[in-house]
Amino acid sequence: MDTNTLDTNTITLMVTILGSWMTLVGLIIFQYTRLDSKIDTKFGHLDTRVASLETAVTALDGKVDALDDRVDGLGSRFDKLDGKFDSMGRDVSDARERLARIEGHLMGPESFRTRGPQSPAGVDPSPDDPPSGHRQAS
Repeated sequence: MDTNTLDTNTITLMVTILGSWMTLVGLIIFQYTRLDSKIDTKFGHLDTRVASLETAVTALDGKVDALDDRVDGLGSRFDKLDGKFDSMGRDVSDARERLARIEGHLMGPESFRTRGPQSPAGVDPSPDDPPSGHRQAS
């Protein structure tokens, strides 16, 4: 480029191109700093949210541990209850044996039941007239 060929229009055009380039570089720098501050702000909020989530997870972990302890306590209570049911089952079994023994005594040949048609006399004794050999309850 020769200085003789530079006229006003060419200089104006060059200044305009230089100004456009400066404007573009300025806008790029402005957008970069603006984006950088937005990213920093977003990461700052993200750090705060992560910290609050960590606190919530820690609290939840404590509650799960407490629940686990309570479930373990329920397990021991169920074991005690199972032992009590076993003991009650043995008691019921003993009571059944005693009842069967009592029923055996009551239903035996010399029992307190009234005699039916199988009695030697063939007549049921009345409560006022007990058979011989039996005592009356007082």
